[in-house]
Amino acid sequence: MDCPDCGGSGVLPHPSVLVEWRVRDIERASGAGSDDAASDIRWLIAELRRARTALTEIATLAEDLGDSEIARQLRVTAGQALELFEVRPVSSAAPSPRAPTR
Repeated sequence: MDCPDCGGSGVLPHPSVLVEWRVRDIERASGAGSDDAASDIRWLIAELRRARTALTEIATLAEDLGDSEIARQLRVTAGQALELFEVRPVSSAAPSPRAPTR
C-alpha cells in the first residue's frame, strides 16, 4: 500500500499541498454536518483559505516591488507563513575556533 502522504514516491509534496490535503480531510470528517461545530469548522476553513490566498497575493506584489527592504521583509514574512521555502540558520563566515588536537 502506498504512503498516503507521498503516494509511494518517497518525497513529500510541498507544505502548502499538505495543508490543503489536511484541510480537506477535516472538511470531510467534521464540516459536513449541520450542527454549530460543523458550521464553525466551515467558517474557519474559509478564513484559512482566504488568508493563504491574501498572503500569496502579498508575496507576488512584493516580488513586483523589487529589492527594497520593505519588499524583502514582505516576501520573507509571507514566504515563512506559507512555507514557500525552507528556512535555515545562517552559518557564520568565520570558522569557529577549535581546540588544538594532540
